[in-house]
Amino acid sequence: MTIFINTFRSLLKWKSTLIFIVIMSILPIILGFVLKNEIYGKDMAFQSQLDFTIGIYYILVFMWGLGIPFLIVISAKGISLIANEITEGTLGLLVSMKISRFQIVLYKWLALYFVVVLLGILSIYENISILSLISDMDKNILNKLIESIPFLIQHILIMGFIFSNIAILLSLLIKSKIFATISMTFFIVIVFLIIPLFKNFLTSYYEKYNLYLYDLNYHFSLIYYHFISKSNISISPTLQTVMGTFIGIFDIKKITDNDMSVLLKSSLMKDAAIYSYLSSNILILFWLFISIICLFLSMRILTKRDIT
Repeated sequence: MTIFINTFRSLLKWKSTLIFIVIMSILPIILGFVLKNEIYGKDMAFQSQLDFTIGIYYILVFMWGLGIPFLIVISAKGISLIANEITEGTLGLLVSMKISRFQIVLYKWLALYFVVVLLGILSIYENISILSLISDMDKNILNKLIESIPFLIQHILIMGFIFSNIAILLSLLIKSKIFATISMTFFIVIVFLIIPLFKNFLTSYYEKYNLYLYDLNYHFSLIYYHFISKSNISISPTLQTVMGTFIGIFDIKKITDNDMSVLLKSSLMKDAAIYSYLSSNILILFWLFISIICLFLSMRILTKRDIT
């Protein structure tokens, strides 16, 4: 248990936590001014304000609050956990104290997972607080955002479990901590930013070659939608359009009903179909299984490693 407490404290040092808070505040501040000037500052119907706010917020959480910088931070923390012990020679000291290597990995992972969940919850509340303060949003809209928090926490529990286990395994597989961190950062940026931007160029090949099996943005988007769809917030066509660029599960090309638009001589929006190539429940189980395998392999590797 001492390993858990010491690791937990080292991961939540006030300087690194303060840096995390500052980084996570950058995009919410920018989007807060965007909402204030471009959405609330114009003569726009309340429902449209609500749709755009929720759309922007869900993208903010997926891409930023629980996305690229958040996952990079927790991955870097996980990669350094055992790598630092090996580099500083303290791992040999722990082993000499009759502490099993199984316990070393388990307690360090548990500490990392607890920190990930705490930072994730902090990030969610920070995003909502900054957006509401800067944009001066309507209380009814704010209450809608608050309703999503329990479901976003469920998402944190899943994604934190997955990425914390992958990070610990990388810390044992790749000797260079810097290279492991860069590799994980590159992977996260590709999944959450590069793939969504270039996905439209692959539409003709997507189903033909079953690319959805390898599209991790689609995997994690579907898992994300699995949780946010449980809230009382309805995902309107306008909201689907806003979210569709980065949360790659909506067939946004079918949002506009072309036949009815011709008859009515106006643009009529309809719900976008959700790409149902895979089941969100199966994906969650699959990635949980993969993460458990990563944890098991980490324990196995450390058990077999020669530590002097």
